[in-house]
Amino acid sequence: MAGTGGLVFHILYEVSAGFLRALCKCGKMIAHLPEDKGTYVLIVQAAQMKRLEIGALGEFEVIPGFYAYVGSAFGSGGLRARIGHHLESMAGPHWHIDYLLQAANPVEVWFTTASRRLEPHWAELLEEAPGFRVAIPRFGASDYHRSRVSHLFYSKRRPSFRWFQERVRERFGELPVCAALCPASRQ
Repeated sequence: MAGTGGLVFHILYEVSAGFLRALCKCGKMIAHLPEDKGTYVLIVQAAQMKRLEIGALGEFEVIPGFYAYVGSAFGSGGLRARIGHHLESMAGPHWHIDYLLQAANPVEVWFTTASRRLEPHWAELLEEAPGFRVAIPRFGASDYHRSRVSHLFYSKRRPSFRWFQERVRERFGELPVCAALCPASRQ
């Protein structure tokens, strides 16, 4: 853990993808995530095109590139439980992101343990950002019934945590935002 201009930056693991994959399997990586409630961005990579059925949203083409999913974890178990579900669950899909994870691999998680509900604000930040576009309308935002708001954004290039950290600082002040590397594969 290192301080960067008042913001906290965590790199939990900087080792080979194979080692991370093994850690994820046995839950050690998840154990390092906080149980606190918070907001997160799960960065995933799709290597090839795939057509997916995503619950009640319908069928969509997932194209190669990176996807940033904005979520919140204010329920029991907080960030560790919610992100752990996304990274380790072999059960049927529960949230929209679980469908996407059938065609994409987690790369990184950005999160804050701030008690404020930042999910819609972070989604707005990514929607306005150059290099991102809404991937699937209403994805992860079905609670906004009359809106085409989305919490899933597509980028051809891997998003930069440092860039995100700076945008959050500009909009929200000295809000601690952390990052954790994910396994290269869910195998």
